Amino acid sequence: MKTSGRWLSLVFVFALPCRAVRSQEPAGDGLRVAISIHNDAGIPAATLRGAELEASRVFSQSGIEVRWLNCPLPPAVPESTQNSGNPDQCAAANFPRNLQLRIAKRSLNLNEFAMGISYLSADGVGCYADLFYQRVMETHESSHISSATILGHGIAHEIGHLLLGTNSHAASGIMRARWQPADLASASKGTLLFSPLQSQEMRHKLGLGTLMVSVRPRPRHLLGAWMGL
Repeated sequence: MKTSGRWLSLVFVFALPCRAVRSQEPAGDGLRVAISIHNDAGIPAATLRGAELEASRVFSQSGIEVRWLNCPLPPAVPESTQNSGNPDQCAAANFPRNLQLRIAKRSLNLNEFAMGISYLSADGVGCYADLFYQRVMETHESSHISSATILGHGIAHEIGHLLLGTNSHAASGIMRARWQPADLASASKGTLLFSPLQSQEMRHKLGLGTLMVSVRPRPRHLLGAWMGL
């Protein structure tokens, strides 16, 4: 059978300002991160919930609990597509305990294969990431893997960049720079995860939360996933 390929891309660039805070909790079990979800793409509630469950499962394997804040959308978005969230809590951007993820329909200025982008400062600190739902659906249609599974692992990947900082690519696993069909198959089986070393680093940062923020721009880096079609 003849096959062809396309790039599925995840990128990270320089950071928007966010506040670094010192945690009052020691490192150890029960570490938590709050992620504010801004569903600009109007994803159905069941799909978004499924994606959150997938991402929660991935992080739970690393000893990290996720608290999801499904935030209100701007007034222009129909009420029926909105999820609930406390406005003050939704706006919190405090590294590393309060992170922000926006799901847009598509990227306005990245290449057509980009599925996500995260924002890091020169010091490797960031609170903001975006995902593009159109690319999620294109990957779903070509791979026949559920959109919730793809979206959930995309969320975990981008939040992983925020928690791990710069140079967070890996030769295998969820932080692999270029996902291949085998990686997506692993995602569908629940085995596309963070490595023990990555898990340890994320737990360490969540337990300390002492990094200071610098907002000098960083160059853009491209993360790709090879998709067999």
